[in-house]
Amino acid sequence: MKVILVDDEPLALSHLAEELACFAELEMIGSYRNPRLALADISRLAPDAVFLDIEMPEMSGIALAEKILQQRPHTQIVFVTVYEEYAVKAFDLNAVDYLLKPIQLKRLAQTTERLLQRAGSQLPAAPRQDWVRVQCFRSLQFERATGGSATLRWKTLKAQELFSLLLHLRGKPIRKQTLVDQLWSDIDWKKGITQLYTAIYQIRKLLQDEQLNIRIENVDEGYRLDLNGFPLDIEEWERQMDAAPPLTSESLEQHKQLSAQYKGDYLAEYAYLWAETEKQRLRMKWLSHAKQIANYFIESNNLPAAAEHYLEMQSVLPTEESLYFELMRIYDSLEDRRSVEAQYELLRKMLLQELDMEPHDSIRLWFDRWRSV
Repeated sequence: MKVILVDDEPLALSHLAEELACFAELEMIGSYRNPRLALADISRLAPDAVFLDIEMPEMSGIALAEKILQQRPHTQIVFVTVYEEYAVKAFDLNAVDYLLKPIQLKRLAQTTERLLQRAGSQLPAAPRQDWVRVQCFRSLQFERATGGSATLRWKTLKAQELFSLLLHLRGKPIRKQTLVDQLWSDIDWKKGITQLYTAIYQIRKLLQDEQLNIRIENVDEGYRLDLNGFPLDIEEWERQMDAAPPLTSESLEQHKQLSAQYKGDYLAEYAYLWAETEKQRLRMKWLSHAKQIANYFIESNNLPAAAEHYLEMQSVLPTEESLYFELMRIYDSLEDRRSVEAQYELLRKMLLQELDMEPHDSIRLWFDRWRSV
């Protein structure tokens, strides 16, 4: 197995080289004090594994690992550090191992065994064909061809949010500075950029492990997400919505199916501030369309169907005040007083619990007048 070493400290580099020489299975093909020179030689040397010091002035080990994996995704990474807690908390990655300085021969033997085991099982994998679509309605999930969806095992919530943000940009590049400001504004720049590199590394390893043919590409001073043609549920839904024929008795079922595809607000489970504008845009598009269907039932004098449709909308968007009011009016037309009162009580409890407020004045006035009749 071919390995290279990168450490800005000459004594540490020499010590590691001497220790590695004890293992016949490992062939050291290069050692570097300058991480940029090491990176320049990666493609030419094509190492199987790289031992990286974490703290280096020119470029951190995390940043270098991220760049190496961009060029050679199957390269095995071993981090070296003097900070045990720093390594455990900040770099609990899909790296093969991390070693604490000064490196002990017995501990290095364990690392060597891990490298060889992973090399033996690491065959180039074709993208798995069971992943067919990315889902963004309500939560981030990946749909399988065999049915059902799965949530990936993200290392951290920040890694999931970073992937979601890159996905949100639909292939547009975003600068590292912007990402740090967006996701790590509560810590200083140096720690923030390290956290960014860590998250990028985690995401790439996860996508590789899951055999998802989705890549994070380095672009100038930032990144972009390449979906490689992987479809998004929200994009497919919008295309179908825009291409749908006018609502008639013949196209009613098609429109109902389109409405039913909206499983919940865009990435609603995570409350990402950067997703709020898109969430509101998609919600209004769905609400407008779904209400058109309900109005079609009302104009066709099919009030029970209109009520059923509004109840379906309410199950998807239980915080939308207007849905309760429309149901109250429909039940009033059906002379179902109990259901009118039930909807008002549901609305009142929902608003109190979610927003600590009362129903809108116009709804309260309507209800008071209705109750007095």
